Amino acid sequence: MRLTPFLAAALIAGAVAPPSSAVSYNEEQTATLRALDKITGRSTDFEIKVDEPVIYGSLKINLEVCYQTPPEEPPESAAFLHIETASATRMQSMTEPRPASDVEQDASTSKKDADAPETLFSGWMFASTPGLSALEHPVYDVWVIRCTDREPVSPSTPEAPEE
Repeated sequence: MRLTPFLAAALIAGAVAPPSSAVSYNEEQTATLRALDKITGRSTDFEIKVDEPVIYGSLKINLEVCYQTPPEEPPESAAFLHIETASATRMQSMTEPRPASDVEQDASTSKKDADAPETLFSGWMFASTPGLSALEHPVYDVWVIRCTDREPVSPSTPEAPEE
């Protein structure tokens, strides 16, 4: 590989990774997000699946795609999130996130809102650098913790081994 002066300067500055050190990502179906309610000081971790939006407080959060590096590489999770305001009939004082479909069914029985949802964030969030691309909201902070392909393991009593 012949280095041009520009490529050599970029490599020295760390702006461009050399081709041999390219990082690979695995596409996953579930992300763990952490949301902070700045008013109450309560943070909540929750799982969200691709294309299954959830409502957290007055936010509607949709995970478009989530990527995780394999275990043998430096840890990194990257998720493309679309976050918008929930309309007034959807807003609820909630301590736990709910699937958006449940809340929307509840809202369909009440009057229709003239308010269209406002997009608050649409872009990539990275677990290693939450401040790089963050949701700017006066009440809530949301950031990515990790991407997984499996269902979360719940603590329970271990099953007896089969004999």
